[in-house]
Amino acid sequence: MTTVLILALGSSVVAGALGHILTGLRAGATVRRDRYAAAVKLLVARIEYPYRIRRRTSDDHEVLNALATTGHDLQEGLAEISAWISTESPVLSEVFAHCLTSLDAPFKQACNDAWNASPITTAAQMNLSGFGMGNQQHIVSTMERALTYRFGHRRLMPAFLLRRVLKRHGILP
Repeated sequence: MTTVLILALGSSVVAGALGHILTGLRAGATVRRDRYAAAVKLLVARIEYPYRIRRRTSDDHEVLNALATTGHDLQEGLAEISAWISTESPVLSEVFAHCLTSLDAPFKQACNDAWNASPITTAAQMNLSGFGMGNQQHIVSTMERALTYRFGHRRLMPAFLLRRVLKRHGILP
């Protein structure tokens, strides 16, 4: 009888420990998923920011202040998420940095063009016909493809091997 009681209690302890470990793993994956989704959202926000500038409706102080605040928030968000990614995965940090570097020149040019343009005064002017950074979806897609290596069994891949795989697939230069 004592043996049965010990086995029953022992299996409950093991089951509880396994349940606790699995819950922790799930919670960690949820945090990673949400943070990486925020990283992709910030890449898209960087692509969209010049369009916000170009579609401003006036050069009044309030409008300019709102755009400046948006730009500052974007920069702060990019710095924060870059720091988080570098602690979570140095290899994905390289991918994110490469994505930002790829966006840098077209972003600066589009912002410059947008600030030099007159504010929008009619609905027809909202159609920007040819303005902007062009199609940059491939950069966002690059980050999304890299993210598949941070979940499931691929997450266990050592950094040196992950870097080699991402280079082979053209995700890292």
